[in-house]
Amino acid sequence: MSKKINKKVVGAVTGGVAAVGVITAGVIFATKNAEPEEEIVYKETMVGFGDLTVGVTEDSEVNIGTQTQTFDLDISALVSDSDSSSSAGSSFSNAGGIQVGGMGGGSMGGGMQEMTFSFGNFGFTSQEQELEVEDVHVTVGQKVEAGDVLYTLTQESVDEIRTQLQEDITDTLAEYDTLKIEQQESRVEAQQGYDSYVLSGKLAQVVYNETVAELQAKVDEAAEAVNEKQVQINENLLALGELAVELSTAKVYLEEAEFAVEQGFADRYNNAFYYTTYENAREEAQAFVDEIEDEIESLEEENEKLLEEVAQATTKWNQAQRDYESGVLSASQTMETSLYYASVASDWYDIQTAGLDSQLESVYEGYEDATAKLAEFDSYIVDNQVVSEYSGVVTEVSLAAGDGVSRNTGLITLYDEEQVTMAVSVLESDLESIDTEGKVNISLTAYPDVIYAGVISEVSDAEYDSDSGDVYYTITVTVQGDVSGLYEDMTGEVTFVTEESQQVIYVSKRAVYTEGDTSYVKLYDEAGNVVTKEVVTGFTDGVNIEIVEGLSEGDVVLIESKVTKS
Repeated sequence: MSKKINKKVVGAVTGGVAAVGVITAGVIFATKNAEPEEEIVYKETMVGFGDLTVGVTEDSEVNIGTQTQTFDLDISALVSDSDSSSSAGSSFSNAGGIQVGGMGGGSMGGGMQEMTFSFGNFGFTSQEQELEVEDVHVTVGQKVEAGDVLYTLTQESVDEIRTQLQEDITDTLAEYDTLKIEQQESRVEAQQGYDSYVLSGKLAQVVYNETVAELQAKVDEAAEAVNEKQVQINENLLALGELAVELSTAKVYLEEAEFAVEQGFADRYNNAFYYTTYENAREEAQAFVDEIEDEIESLEEENEKLLEEVAQATTKWNQAQRDYESGVLSASQTMETSLYYASVASDWYDIQTAGLDSQLESVYEGYEDATAKLAEFDSYIVDNQVVSEYSGVVTEVSLAAGDGVSRNTGLITLYDEEQVTMAVSVLESDLESIDTEGKVNISLTAYPDVIYAGVISEVSDAEYDSDSGDVYYTITVTVQGDVSGLYEDMTGEVTFVTEESQQVIYVSKRAVYTEGDTSYVKLYDEAGNVVTKEVVTGFTDGVNIEIVEGLSEGDVVLIESKVTKS
């Protein structure tokens, strides 16, 4: 790339009196013995006050950016779909959740129950919505200010959108009122659940004691059954012992009776009386033996049955003991659970009611959202008008009467007064001396007495000039302050200040001359005579020089020059 760069390092005066006025005085002095003859001419110049600066100055042109205003209101997002609004459910039941209240899983078991709600979907379904332009109030080249009317919209299109927004407010408010009524029952259920947990906690110890007592009673009952069977067996064994003795005695009597009948009574066949008596005695003895034997057999059979029953009762007793141990553990756990739930019942209640509050608040937010959307619409569309958001000169009008307006529709394009820039090219050696955060002064040919301030907004990457072999950079400066009087392609100079003396008294450097170490200026006295006055000088920008002592702002001094008399 080949690019020619003209660099000028100059001084500039800013602030106060920006330019030094030069007045030509008609005083001519003739010099003696001059050949050819010369005349001394004085020009008056005024002492100024301001800033003296030195920096890198480059020529540039004004470039004004553009900005496009679009219709930012998302009407489709504001207005709900009429078909979906009626289906936004008002189902506020505990569907999908666990019912509130009670301990669940039995009178003393279970855990905390969670209250859940499902309620209507209050989101709005987008649909295509747009407004219609009735009148256009701006033209290309027109200067507009923020707040100026750009377009008037048709009353019909505005009313249609507004009506839908108002219906959304009515619908969401009705949803809120419905949910509020539905939640009253749920709050009662939450209170019942709380009361149930608290009561269960109060009765926990009593229920535990009763459960343990019932289990112990079953153990005692089973043990008693075993003992009763065992006692009966023991009693039967004693009775069998006694019967065995009686049987032994009875058998002796029987033997004696049999002997008496069969052998001991010799005249048994001749004496019927005694024979009958002995025979009766024998029969009685036999009957007694048989009776005792029957009793013994009965007791033995009873004991066999009792032994089986003892085994069964012992099994039941052992089971009752196991049931007691597990039952006591379960009752203890139930008691601890009930006591714990009672201790956190208040927190549980707060969570349940807080959930209701949050759900109600969520639904109410739907109503507030609908209200806010209507307010947003009314704040954006006032008196059916769309106004300018910016100030500037219109470069393009995007719409005409009858056109539709929806989100992101372009409205107008204007010059962007915040993007007034001037681009300059500087050599790499000059860039090193420029402070990118430093002061920038801008003077325009059209306004020679005005110094604009600028800031460096961008520095390009290095570029190479193949013709000169130089490396240069393009610096973009954004013009600050009131730029309403600037236009595209205005010419001027951009100075990157490298040195500065602020708020000083200064005069044209041509008005000061030096003799030795002392500086002087010339001026008129009260009689109109040219006199010399000593001054103390300071910083100079190459054109003007600071006057530290000797002059004041507004003083008039003389610039001396010689001209050849023709």
